[in-house]
Amino acid sequence: MHILFVESSRSWGGQEYRTCLEINWLNQRGHQAWLVCDRKSEVFPKATELGTRVRTMPLRRRFDPLSSWRLWRFCRRNEIELIKTYSSKDHWLSLPLYLCGIPVVRARCITDPVGNKWRAFIYKHGCAKIVADAQVIKKQLVEQNGIPADKIAVIGSGVDLSRFAPGRERMKLRQELGFSDETPVIVNIGMIRYDKGQTQLMKAGRMVLEQRPDVRFVFVGQGTGTRWREARLQQRISDAGLEGKIIMLGYRWDIPDILAAADIVVIASLGTEASSIVLREAFASGCAVVATRIGDVPEIVQDRENGLIVEPGDREAMAKAILEFLSNKQLGARCAARALQHARDHFSFERMMEAKLDVDLALSKKAKPPQIAGSKRPTDPVASEFVSSK
Repeated sequence: MHILFVESSRSWGGQEYRTCLEINWLNQRGHQAWLVCDRKSEVFPKATELGTRVRTMPLRRRFDPLSSWRLWRFCRRNEIELIKTYSSKDHWLSLPLYLCGIPVVRARCITDPVGNKWRAFIYKHGCAKIVADAQVIKKQLVEQNGIPADKIAVIGSGVDLSRFAPGRERMKLRQELGFSDETPVIVNIGMIRYDKGQTQLMKAGRMVLEQRPDVRFVFVGQGTGTRWREARLQQRISDAGLEGKIIMLGYRWDIPDILAAADIVVIASLGTEASSIVLREAFASGCAVVATRIGDVPEIVQDRENGLIVEPGDREAMAKAILEFLSNKQLGARCAARALQHARDHFSFERMMEAKLDVDLALSKKAKPPQIAGSKRPTDPVASEFVSSK
């Protein structure tokens, strides 16, 4: 298949990272897949670093006939059979191509309400299929927006189970940060945003440190845009006298090594997130997990069986859960072992991609995009108009 992924996001996070991994997977297996993003976005350098086949063009406005025409021209030149979009902007820019006969698949990765009738309209009439990360999203779209259930496929996130697995060197990150093997390390990974809950975790961390001053918290991730939230969080940590006890590392590529160093992983999200990739990575790494009740967490985490669940924003409950894992090693070990088994049974990246490819292939058979007379499929998988990294 020839597939175009349109990503207008200015920031880099878990969804953008997964998109690049999906494109790489497809290209490694003989398909032809490309990413289109804005050159001024944070997606472009990160995608290039990952070796993703990427083309840049301005993607600044939801309604931009010139950008839509550029997308159409690219699709004609490369005989694109399917377009994938991830946001409202991506989707509206791709709508003219859908009307020209190219199937558009809209991914839905968040639990926020769709909103007004025009946003619901494009889900109903402006795409061939919706791929939702979690059942909770499908339920919302059907009940709140009247979208037919058979138009929505639910395919949860997957991770590379060979990369995220127990057995990595526990001391690599600990030595970098000056921690001993005995230091209790609590890790949070995610973009520094309000809905990710890092401020609530900081406050919960202060409660934990009152009882366990030997604990160290590690926050991994960066803010969006001007990163003012990141700077403000760092200032709050400093004002609370917690520097050296709550450490912000910024963005890191070595997440498997960070998880190997963790005693507990905390998912502190307040909402929005439907299918946490970090939760799956932590499960696959055999970590004890404390997670808030958001998105598909209740479908995955069985409280006190393979993790601990707390309500979003309840920092007292979060602190209590962390302290319980720290004091009850048997509970932590049992939850971690069952989390690992759950990941091996349900979180395979290969199975996720095969499920998505099944959806894509079924759509491509139903619709034949217009062809240029005498056109040929490109023989060079990385044409000169692309920026790529090997």
